[in-house]
Amino acid sequence: MFDMHMLNDSGKSEMRRFKSDFAKAVKAAADLMPEGREKALFTTKLEEAVFFGAKAIAGKPGNYTDITTF
Repeated sequence: MFDMHMLNDSGKSEMRRFKSDFAKAVKAAADLMPEGREKALFTTKLEEAVFFGAKAIAGKPGNYTDITTF
């Protein structure tokens, strides 16, 4: 459950692309919104989505060199 995957070059490249593309999309949407509770919830939920997306990419076969288990 709390395993840590050490990314290889392929994994690092996928992670960089995922986070960069996601950040651009979030910024474009957030720029349309006024400051306030809804915008804060919007960004918080998307931060959570990025966490799980990154976890999925890190655990994808071929994207890591080593796994540390706890």
